[in-house]
Amino acid sequence: MTKFNFAAFALLTGMLGSHAAWAADTWTSTTGVLNAPVVKYSDSRFYSNVTAVVGSTTSAGTTTKPSSVAAFDTYDSTTGVLIIPEVKVVTTSGSTTYYNVTVKLSNITSVGGVCGSADTCAKYSGSAPFASVLAQTYYTSALTSVTTPATRTRYLISDSATASSTAANFLSIGSTYSATTGYAAEGATIPTSATYKTYLSKLMYLVADSTTATYFRLDSHLHPNQSIDYDSADSNKLKFRNNFGKASTTYGYIVFSYDSTTKLLQAKKRYKYSYDATSYKATYTQDTSFAAADYYVNLTSGVYKLVSGTATATKFYLYNSPIDFSIPTDFNPTAGTYQTNADAPFKYNAQAQRSVVEGTAGSIYRSLSSNTDYLNQVKTAGSDATTKAYADAYLAKIKTTLASAGTTVGGSLRYDTSVYTAFRDSLLASTLASDTISDGTPGMNLVPYVYFTNDLINGVYHPFMVIISYGNGADPHGLRDVTRPPGDGTGTSGYAGQGVTRFSNLDYYAKKIPMKDYGVVTTPTANTMATTLWGDVYNSQSSTVQAANPKDVLNYASTADNGIMINGAVMFPAYSNVLQYSQAAGELSVNGCHVGQGGGGPHCHADGYQSGRGIGMYNDNDYLNKTHPPLIGFGYDGVALFGRYRTPTDAALLGYSTALDSFGGHNHDSIGYHYHAHTATATATTTGPSAKTYSYTVRYLIKGAYAGAINGIPGCVVAGQC
Repeated sequence: MTKFNFAAFALLTGMLGSHAAWAADTWTSTTGVLNAPVVKYSDSRFYSNVTAVVGSTTSAGTTTKPSSVAAFDTYDSTTGVLIIPEVKVVTTSGSTTYYNVTVKLSNITSVGGVCGSADTCAKYSGSAPFASVLAQTYYTSALTSVTTPATRTRYLISDSATASSTAANFLSIGSTYSATTGYAAEGATIPTSATYKTYLSKLMYLVADSTTATYFRLDSHLHPNQSIDYDSADSNKLKFRNNFGKASTTYGYIVFSYDSTTKLLQAKKRYKYSYDATSYKATYTQDTSFAAADYYVNLTSGVYKLVSGTATATKFYLYNSPIDFSIPTDFNPTAGTYQTNADAPFKYNAQAQRSVVEGTAGSIYRSLSSNTDYLNQVKTAGSDATTKAYADAYLAKIKTTLASAGTTVGGSLRYDTSVYTAFRDSLLASTLASDTISDGTPGMNLVPYVYFTNDLINGVYHPFMVIISYGNGADPHGLRDVTRPPGDGTGTSGYAGQGVTRFSNLDYYAKKIPMKDYGVVTTPTANTMATTLWGDVYNSQSSTVQAANPKDVLNYASTADNGIMINGAVMFPAYSNVLQYSQAAGELSVNGCHVGQGGGGPHCHADGYQSGRGIGMYNDNDYLNKTHPPLIGFGYDGVALFGRYRTPTDAALLGYSTALDSFGGHNHDSIGYHYHAHTATATATTTGPSAKTYSYTVRYLIKGAYAGAINGIPGCVVAGQC
C-alpha cells in the first residue's frame, strides 16, 4: 500500500481560530477506515478531517479513560505510525472506545484542511483542495440508463446492462499523463469503496458533430482537453489525446455513432487537430485517409480498440451522470438558449509560464534576491516544509515588530497569525488535478509562491501576504457548458460574429493582501477608488442622471478582480461592466465563473456552492467537525471571505444569528470583521414583445465595494485594487 506523503501530494488546506475539544477518532471494522478530526504531522502542521486505512495495530491501548486526553493524533511520516489519544471502534455488534492506541497506516486517502494549531481547526478551516476532494468517498448504485444520447451531456459508458454490478466495466481515462501521447483509455469497475475520482474519470462528455448530429465526440470530463482518438500503429487502440490546448504533438479525435438497438459504438469520422503557433486558433480537418471508418469498439481485458466487424464488437450501455454538472437555473435565469458561436482561440501569456516564474532563475526568486527574509520563503515552489518554517517565523516577527513599533508606526494584524499561515498553506496546496488549462500541465502548482513582507513605507510598517498565482482552479472549468460566454471582441457583426471564450490558459497574478488592520468603513464611498464600475457608466453622464443612480455597494466596485480565492482563482464583483448581475446574462459556468475577452483563467462573479454536490470549491464536507463555515478567500482590502451559512443546517455555528451588513460581512466571537458568501433574491426581465420577468437567487462572493478601509494602504487607491 502507498503511504501518503502530505508534502508531495500537497493535500493541504485549512484555517484557524480557537475552539472547543475535538471529537474522538472513529474506526469502522467493516471498512477498515479511520476518520480522524485532527492530526499533527511530522513537520508540525495540523490537518483536519483526515481519512485513512489502518494497516496494523501496534498497541490496542486501554478502555479506561486517562485523566487527560490529547486533542489530536500524532503522525510520523517516516514510519507511518499514528498515535491516537481516543478512538471509537465500531463493529457490527456495537462500539467501544479505546485510549492511547498506536496503529500503522497503510494509506491516507483524504485530508480536509491544514490548520495553524489543534485549537484552530474547527473555527477557521479552509475548504479542501480539489486533489483531496477527488479522494473523498463517493458511491451510488442508482444509475439511470439512457437509450439515445444528447449533445453536451455527460454519460458513463459500460459494457454491462446492469450498472450496479461490481463486474461492470466503464470507459475511463487513465491516471498516467504524457504530454506527447495523452492518456490511456481503460476499462475499470466501480467498487463500493469508490471515490469522486472513480466517477469523474469515467464520465464522458458527448458533443455532436457539426455536420452529423447523431455522431458524437467523446471528451473526458475530468480532463476536458482530452478526446478519444485511435492509434493505428498500436493495434487500433483508443487513446485520449489533447484536442484543445498547446499540445507538443497534435493528433485528433473520432466521432462515433451509437445504435440504441444493437448497443454498438461505431467510429464514423476522424478529425485532425492543429493550431496556429502565433494566434493559437485551432483547426479541425477531416481525416480523409481514416482507415478505421465504420469500425466498431471492442473491449477486451480492459483495453479499448477498433475492430472491423460486429462479431467482435462489444455492446455498450449509457448511463446518466449521477453528479449534476448542468448550469444552475440561477446562472441562466431567463432560460437563454445555448450560443453556438465558434470558440475563441485560447490565449498564451509568456509571463505566466513556469520556466519564467519558478526556480532560482525565475522572476520571483530574482526579484527578492536582495532580501533574505523574503527570499527564504520562495526557495521552493509549492508546499515545502523549509519555506513554511521561514514563512511562519517571519510572520511571527511581523506581529512582534508591529506591536513594538507602537500604534502610529506599527499597529496590529487584522487576524491572528494562524489565519495567514493556513491561508498560505492552502493556496500552495492547489495543484492542477484536471487537464483543463490549454497550456497547463497536470500536477503543476497553481499557486507557486506565497510570502510575507513588512516594508517600512514613509516611516510606517505595511505588512502584506504576497500571492503569486496562475489564476486557475484545479478542477474542470465547465466553460463548454456556459450558455452565453463573453465574446472575444472580434468581427464587425456584434456578438453573433464573435468567437466565445470556452478555453482557459495560464495567467499571472501577483496580489498583495494587506494584513494590517486598517479598520472598516460603513459606506462604500468612504473608500477612495480611482476607477469603479459606477464611474465607467456614469462619469460621462449629467448630474441629473448621476443623482438618479447613486453609488452603492454593488456599483462602487473594482472594474476588475476584487479578491482571490483559496484555489488561486480570482473573484470579481457580482455586477458586470454594464451594472447588471453576471448571473442574469447566462455567462457563468456551474462554478460561477467565466473567462473574459482577454483570456486567462476563469474568474468568478458568483458563489458556485451547491448543497449535496460535493465537488465545488467548497462543499458540505468542509463543514464537518467545524464551528464556523470554511474560509474560501480574501478581498484585496485584507478582509477574509468565508462560505455561506446553510439554512437551517448551520444554526449552531458561530455567527449564524449575527446579521450580515450591506457589504455582506459581520464580526463575532473575536474573529474580526469578515465577509461571507451569501444569497439574495433578484429578478431578470427579457426584452421584446414576449418580455417576461424571472425571479432567481443571486449568489454573492464579495458583493462589490470594499468594507475594509483602503485609503491607508499603499498603492490601493491608485490602482483601484489593493
